[in-house]
Formats: sequence, C-alpha cells, structure tokens
Amino acid sequence: MKSIISLLTLTFSLCISLAHADNYVSDAKVDELIANMLLKNTLGLRYGSPSSKQVVPINTKEVYIQHRLHPITGSLITPAFELSVSQLNVGEEKGYVYGFGPAMSIPIGGSNGNLHFTAHGKVHYLTRDDFGRKRYGGPVQWTYGFGIKSNLTINTFASYMWQHMSNGDVYEYNPALETHTITLGINF
Repeated sequence: MKSIISLLTLTFSLCISLAHADNYVSDAKVDELIANMLLKNTLGLRYGSPSSKQVVPINTKEVYIQHRLHPITGSLITPAFELSVSQLNVGEEKGYVYGFGPAMSIPIGGSNGNLHFTAHGKVHYLTRDDFGRKRYGGPVQWTYGFGIKSNLTINTFASYMWQHMSNGDVYEYNPALETHTITLGINF
C-alpha cells in the first residue's frame, strides 16, 4: 500500500511540474513582449553646473517627466514633450524654475539603439530672477540643449547635455547661463 501511495505521489508531482513547465513557455512570451515594448515615459534627475566661471557658485537640480510620441514616419526622430521642476542654487540662495517644451531623440547608427542624440527647447518661469550679484533679467527664460544619451538597461539611462538658458532679449538685461548637465533616468 505504501508503494502505491508513493507511486501516486510521484505521478502527481510530475504532472504538476509538467503543467508549470508549460506555463513557463507562455511567461517567456510575456517577457519577450515586455522586452520589445516601447516605453513611452521618462522620469529623470538632472544635475547641472556652469560651463564657464561665474561670480558666485551656481548649480541646478532638476526633476523632469517626458512623454514620447510615435517616431515621425520615414524618420528616426522620436518627438516628446517635457515638463520639469528645477532648483536654481546661486551662492547660498535658491529659487525654483518651472519649465515645459518639446524634446526629441535620434538613435545613433551602429549602436543598436543604445546611444541617442537628444535635444530639447523649453520655456521656463523663474520664481526668483535676482540673486544679488547674479541676475537673470526677468522671470521668463528659454532654454535649448543638445546631448548624448546611453541606455544602461532596457529601462534606465544616463546622459550628458550642454544647455543654454537666457531670456532671449525680452528684458533689458539678458545674461546667459550655460551648463554641463548629467542625467540619470528611468523609462516606463
């Protein structure tokens, strides 16, 4: 009787493991689907420092979200919209910068999609534009930037960007701030 129970237990165990092995194949198809899925949103953190010497220490810290659209037909360009909130640190003082605008990404040939040329142009509102020894002329500013993005994994990346910010001569005083910016982000 013990051997019959042992045989039934072994048969039942084998049947369950075969059923699980069959389910694993369908999980592999889901994994492949996820691996090929276009991740349409990005959440990123940027840190920037001036590209030239300033009268006071300056840096920027930014959180942004980007929504990518479908690539332009017949082109490698992937357009996107970006929304950002930054902290502008000038000496011991700080202000906040709210921005939005278009962005784009183009894969660099021969990199299997792991390297991208990136660019953006945004309109910003500065909560503070006068920091004593450093002034920006007024609260509305424009930026444009160009850079290189490298995928670290399927949904994480790092990038470098050179960015220019100025008020475009809207105000009487128009100093520019050009920064070297490093980004870490996640696509979802």
